Amino acid sequence: MKSHYIQRELSWNEFNRRVLHEGLRNQAPLMDRLKFIAITASNYDEFFKVRVARLMRDAEKQDAPLPPTGECPSKILETLLQQIHQVTQEMNHALLHEILPALADAGLELVPPENWTLDDMERAKHIFENELLPICTPLDLGSLSPSTSIHLPQDHIYAMFLLDKECPLVVRLPDNLERFRDFGTREKRRLISLEDILLVFGEQLFPQQKICKRGLFRVTRDADMSVDEQRDESFVAAMEEVLERRETGFPVRLETKGDSHVANHIREILKLPEANHFDSQAPLRLSDFFFLAKLSGFSQHKSQPIPPQIPQELDGTMPLWSVLKERDVLLHHPYESYSPVVRMVEDAAADSATLAIKMTLYRISGNSPIAAALIRAAERGVQVTVLIELKARFDEGANMAWAERLEKAGAIVIHGLKVLKVHAKALLVVRKEEQGIRRYLHVGTGNYNDVTARLYTDLGFITGRDSYTRDAARFFNAITGYSSEPHLDVLSMAPFSLRRETLRLIHREEERARGGEEARIIAKMNSLVDSQIIDALYAASQAGVLIQLNIRGICCLRPGLPGLSENIQVVSVIDGFLEHTRAFYYLNGGNPEVYLSSADWMPRNLDRRVELLIPVCDSHHIRRISGILETFFKDNCRAWNLSSDGTWNQASRSKSEPNVRAQEVFAQSAQNVATKLEDAERHALEVRRRSPVKNRPEN
Repeated sequence: MKSHYIQRELSWNEFNRRVLHEGLRNQAPLMDRLKFIAITASNYDEFFKVRVARLMRDAEKQDAPLPPTGECPSKILETLLQQIHQVTQEMNHALLHEILPALADAGLELVPPENWTLDDMERAKHIFENELLPICTPLDLGSLSPSTSIHLPQDHIYAMFLLDKECPLVVRLPDNLERFRDFGTREKRRLISLEDILLVFGEQLFPQQKICKRGLFRVTRDADMSVDEQRDESFVAAMEEVLERRETGFPVRLETKGDSHVANHIREILKLPEANHFDSQAPLRLSDFFFLAKLSGFSQHKSQPIPPQIPQELDGTMPLWSVLKERDVLLHHPYESYSPVVRMVEDAAADSATLAIKMTLYRISGNSPIAAALIRAAERGVQVTVLIELKARFDEGANMAWAERLEKAGAIVIHGLKVLKVHAKALLVVRKEEQGIRRYLHVGTGNYNDVTARLYTDLGFITGRDSYTRDAARFFNAITGYSSEPHLDVLSMAPFSLRRETLRLIHREEERARGGEEARIIAKMNSLVDSQIIDALYAASQAGVLIQLNIRGICCLRPGLPGLSENIQVVSVIDGFLEHTRAFYYLNGGNPEVYLSSADWMPRNLDRRVELLIPVCDSHHIRRISGILETFFKDNCRAWNLSSDGTWNQASRSKSEPNVRAQEVFAQSAQNVATKLEDAERHALEVRRRSPVKNRPEN
């Protein structure tokens, strides 16, 4: 084996392969399968814009070997593109020959032009003449000089027409028109795409011209651009410039459908290698299939939603502030409702006792109730301080819009830090109470996003403990005042102490194992890339520490290597919810310690981002998180096991072994707690109705 590490980009592609396979399960409902096709395609869109673009730049510049595997970017890129072709071919074949035919049988048909009826033709012609013809503008690529740059912004779908003299003309499909048109009935829905209408009636755009060939294409461009933070101009203006440059970054992928001559022609114009060209008869921009998967009806072809439950620490009878004076609150989303987090901000915004709210925002929903509550608080005179990370990739525009609204409301808005991204998730509420000034803290593993909180699994922690809230105040002072490393007693903060603390905890388990004690580490995260952490885990494994890693996506560690990592197990669980939790367990000689974090074990998180590591001190919560972590290693329905050669294999079970599906276990656990609370409430009401005296005599 060339390296003790797995190459990062190749590991990510294996993750996306696992995502696709989850969608191709035979027993998966049809609409769920369509949703996972859209997820796989969307993942590739971002991957090409960032990681493939970076590899192409590195290969073009000097092609120096990349750590930790020591392979050259050009070699990595060659292997990676070959593997991506394999995955996309599998995806497109399944879509065209399995999923779409099955959907047609179920009453939802995506109708190609060759199957249009006369009525379809008339309705499609009407759409073209009344919607497309007034909007679409052909671009004559043949008239451009060789030195003229071709401005074809990314992500759009284009139609290309070759006229009788091989003159290439490009027409962009309008994004502000509905893409899929329903020509069917309620019982039998027949969808016709706008791009097919454009292709069929395209002659009307070129009067007295003959179209020889036609096809569709889509370009993906380099979007891995960063702002020059040393410039004197406004940081916001610099970010806006970055967003504009993304539209015209160098091409990294060409997707085509239709005539091969058209496809090759556009590839030559873009000067893209053949390996970056993905041709298929499947529709382009499959991420749009999220829309189809969410169509109303077809409930029998969708997974039944899991309703979020009331968190087990909250019964609704006491204000949150009163609960936090007695105990900490642990939230497991989306099995438990995200509403307590939203309510914490909304209650603070409306409460006259609130003096200040401090918060970090990384990715925010478009109609964020949290951001709206912060605006109301600022307008009411509460001192609201918000650090909005404008460098949150692909969410920069939305974050800038929220930053502007908050500033207009009177909030103090910090536009991130120079060089470092603020990825930590923290909310601090300062209140004036009878006993004096009290602070309350929420920290978690996920973004303050009410939409993704229903789709991602995360853990959140709310406390009123002085040691935690004091550290949080120091943390906010550091990131808003651009000061040096703060002195923290309980929390650990990247890029200062988080790496050091993580290595200390791993080394402590190693030392216990060398001393003959039982030692164990369980870690759950999205990605494991950092070579220093991996080497520490290898050393701990050699000392006899039992290490179980639950890694959703990238894992550069090789488990099961004799003499190096035979005590390390790696699993990945791909299911209906996106696993997003970062949680860590250390046996610590029988006195377990558990931590939550916003950070994966990656160099960017540990060295180039502001992150937090939060110890959990309540014994009940420690046991609960430990149980959550252990459940993933019992999963025999949606788990994958990583082999030392870098391949992933689905977990298997014997016929006598009961099914264990981690996400179902957590949903059922939350439901059981909610049921117990309901039973307790009913029982309490029953007791109140009874006479306090048995056999009371009649008057």
